[in-house]
Amino acid sequence: MDENIIPLIQDVASQFQRSGSDLKNIQKTIQDIRETEKVRREALQDTRSLLQKMSRDLQLSRSKGSREHVDPDSINHESYIQSLDSKTFSIAKVIQDMDQDIASLEAEVHQLRMQSLELDSSHKSGLTPNGKNASSNENGIVQDGEVALDDVEDILDDTAHATAVLRLQLYRGLGVEMLENDLGIYSKARVHPLSLPRCGLF
Repeated sequence: MDENIIPLIQDVASQFQRSGSDLKNIQKTIQDIRETEKVRREALQDTRSLLQKMSRDLQLSRSKGSREHVDPDSINHESYIQSLDSKTFSIAKVIQDMDQDIASLEAEVHQLRMQSLELDSSHKSGLTPNGKNASSNENGIVQDGEVALDDVEDILDDTAHATAVLRLQLYRGLGVEMLENDLGIYSKARVHPLSLPRCGLF
């Protein structure tokens, strides 16, 4: 072993001992380096966490965007739906008003036809050639100007049929086609595209 090494080490150690301020500076520098490294590690960890969060948000946005993709031709879809709802409400209101008018007219027509039948029956069952009122026959069809039951039923049937035809024409004019079921009852409706201005309702 080289005998000069030991004195050399002792000399270096003595130099450090004599230069205490240099040792403190070195220790302070090491401490600053460690603190700086700690701060950088924390900043790096925060940056990684933020990057991961942004990556998740981006992936979620892409997934949501793909699910809610809107066709360029349907950009005004919401306003179009609102317009259809408004037209549907207007059509329903018109149908309701006209249905009430039909019911009122139906009652008036029925009353007029009954009055017409009574007048016609009174005329036919008026005075006989000998100047006396006609009495009921053996079948009891007409007695003292009363309306025959069969004639009343015919009036009711005709009125109901005319009302049904009128309602079907009304619905058809509004673009609504009434559909019959197997029993011949109107239970469904098919709505066709309708131009409201051309219909003349609005």
